Amino acid sequence: MKSRILSAMSMLVAAGILFSSCAKDTIEAETYGGIEGIVINGETEEGVGTVNITTTPATNAIFTETDGTFTIPNIPTGNYTVQARKTDFSSSSVSVAVREGVVATAFISMNPEEEEPDSSVTRDEFSAGITSWFNDVDGDTTHVEINYRVENNSDSGTISNYEVYFQVETVSGISFYFDIAGENLQAGQNRSGNFRGYIRDNEATEVNINDVWISD
Repeated sequence: MKSRILSAMSMLVAAGILFSSCAKDTIEAETYGGIEGIVINGETEEGVGTVNITTTPATNAIFTETDGTFTIPNIPTGNYTVQARKTDFSSSSVSVAVREGVVATAFISMNPEEEEPDSSVTRDEFSAGITSWFNDVDGDTTHVEINYRVENNSDSGTISNYEVYFQVETVSGISFYFDIAGENLQAGQNRSGNFRGYIRDNEATEVNINDVWISD
């Protein structure tokens, strides 16, 4: 009888240890915060509009408002690098820490790039266009498939790096932003490409190119 009691107690202890171990292995729920900020002209201290804002790790690619402000809500907590890019301005970035239920602040200053009269490639000599797009629906998940074409229309200059920024409008009124990048586009060369953009359970109604950025 005594041995049976000891055996039963041993099993209860083992079960308790196993339960405790499983409880420790439970995955904690993901927490969220946000980022808000402003991009200013480093020379005039005025807000800069239509600046492309991206983050590392990646969230949404967005553009600043006309006064230079921007908001990235509901993103997982953690450390982020916020990058700002706009044609005719030097790129800039800052680091922020996003905490649960808190909106982190990002203050970014960008300086206008000095004009180089001898520059071999100008923005006007770079063209980007959307050749086709369509909604790819799988259950309650939708991707928009976008085909595009870029071209270096200069006579002799090489575009070492370029970026194209897309805006997708949806039936629900929500806008989604995406960007693509490329390099080494020779004079007279054109290049076609495509990508898939996740738009949740929305349906795209319009796809436009908001801005481009080049560097030679």
